[in-house]
Formats: sequence, structure tokens, C-alpha cells
Amino acid sequence: MSKHQALRTIRSEVERLNQEIDLRIIKGMSYARQAKRHKMLMNQLAHLSSSGHSWFSRSMNFVSSFGF
Repeated sequence: MSKHQALRTIRSEVERLNQEIDLRIIKGMSYARQAKRHKMLMNQLAHLSSSGHSWFSRSMNFVSSFGF
């Protein structure tokens, strides 16, 4: 699975999970299990999104932090 496909799959799962959590809140039901899964998916999403920067762009960000 490519990175793009993984991101798309995770985003759609988060969307589906958000809807399920919303319904559980409206019904007054517990959503702890869904919240844990949501947190895990969001961490994966953040990790995949941040690892997309090339070595060069990360290097330039590091160098620019010194004000050269």
C-alpha cells in the first residue's frame, strides 16, 4: 500500500469513527473504545504526514533555524 493510499484509508476510517462517536454521544452510550482507536489513527496520520518531508527540506528547515 502506498503512502497516499494509507493516508486516504486512515482519513476515511477517522471520518467513519467520528460519525460513530457522535451517534454514541447522542444516544448517551460509552465511546471509550472508539476514542482509543481514534487517538491511535490520529497518531498514525500525524506520523505518516510528517515523514513526507524530504531530507533536503528537513535540512533547510534546520539551517534556517540558525538565522543564516
